[in-house]
Amino acid sequence: MTRIDIFRDKSGNIAVIECSGHSGYAEEGSDIVCASVTSVIYSALNGIENVLHIPFGYETGDGYLRAVMPDDIIDTQIKHINILLESMYQFLIQLSEQYPDNVSVSELEV
Repeated sequence: MTRIDIFRDKSGNIAVIECSGHSGYAEEGSDIVCASVTSVIYSALNGIENVLHIPFGYETGDGYLRAVMPDDIIDTQIKHINILLESMYQFLIQLSEQYPDNVSVSELEV
């Protein structure tokens, strides 16, 4: 199962994304659930880094990703980041509802 933990700050902004595990829906290379999770997360992070030009910290490994949003950004940047991350979050929630045996999404406060 792929577990996605979304950590929100006191203002409700997504501050940390942690994703671990493999969905187990199908064999590697044919797993549409894993591909969906990976695509939506990397799309949001790519938008932050390469479209908004806001650097952030992240680490990756086999079946693992952790991304930490910067805490020294201005309000307009936070607004743009939130649009990308909340869109990602909504997609992940819908995916977890469609594939509850393969994807789990949790929200926590930092």
